[in-house]
Amino acid sequence: MKPSERARSTLSSRKTMRSKGQKESRKHEERLAKKIGGKRNAGSGAFWSRKGDVRSKDLLVEHKWTGKASVSIKAAVLEKIVTEAILDGRMPVLGFHLNGENYVMLTEDDFLELRQYLLECSCTKTKA
Repeated sequence: MKPSERARSTLSSRKTMRSKGQKESRKHEERLAKKIGGKRNAGSGAFWSRKGDVRSKDLLVEHKWTGKASVSIKAAVLEKIVTEAILDGRMPVLGFHLNGENYVMLTEDDFLELRQYLLECSCTKTKA
């Protein structure tokens, strides 16, 4: 077998060797990207110019999937997504699928800012 044929064979076998977790994670990343009007990053943000798993105009999302009833979140993961989002001018979001439910985690500052915005919007609507 020629080296180029071997390389193609290796690449095609890698594509088919995805675990169930990888397939589920990709499916959830694609679902979330569609819901926020964003795109899933190729290589799950492995490229220096396109960090995070999913990005929209205003959000940078790192997504974790587990079929289990618990998840462990390391400080390094949170620090990484916050740093990358700030450098990219986006809000950092950690999305995760846990035991059949989808969740997102925000920094407290971002959560409070969103809450304030919602309160102001509901006051404006009530007065109108």
